[in-house]
Amino acid sequence: MQGKHLTHKERFYIEKRRGDGVNQATIARELELPRSTISRELRRNTDAAFNGVYSCRRAETLARGRRQKTRPDSVINQLEPHIQDFIRTALSTHTSPEVISGRLVLEFGLSVSKNSLYRYIQQERRAGGELYSQATLF
Repeated sequence: MQGKHLTHKERFYIEKRRGDGVNQATIARELELPRSTISRELRRNTDAAFNGVYSCRRAETLARGRRQKTRPDSVINQLEPHIQDFIRTALSTHTSPEVISGRLVLEFGLSVSKNSLYRYIQQERRAGGELYSQATLF
C-alpha cells in the first residue's frame, strides 16, 4: 500500500466517522489502512479555518495543491540557458532522455530525471513545439 493516495471515498468515510466521534485507530482498521495514514491525513489536511473539523472536500483541495506544488511546470525551464540548449540539441539528435539525464550528471554535475525530460517533451508537444517529433521515445 506504500505510495497510495487516499481516494475521495476514503476521505469522505474519514470525515463521516470523525463526525461520529470514532477514533483514528478504529477508522484505520475499518479502512484497512495503517494508523499513521489516518493520523497523517488528519494532521496535513485539517484546515485551521474549519475550527479543527476535518472536511473531505477541503482535504482533497489541500492534498491536490501539495502534489502540484512539488512538481513545477517545468524543471527544464528553471535551468540555465546553456543547459537548456544542451538538452534541446541532444533531443534534436535523437538522444533518449535516459542518456541525456546521465550526461547531465557527468558533464554538469546536475541531476535531472528522465521523467522530467519526458514531461518537458510532452509540454513542448502540447504547446506545438518540435521536440516530440525529434525525440527518441522509448
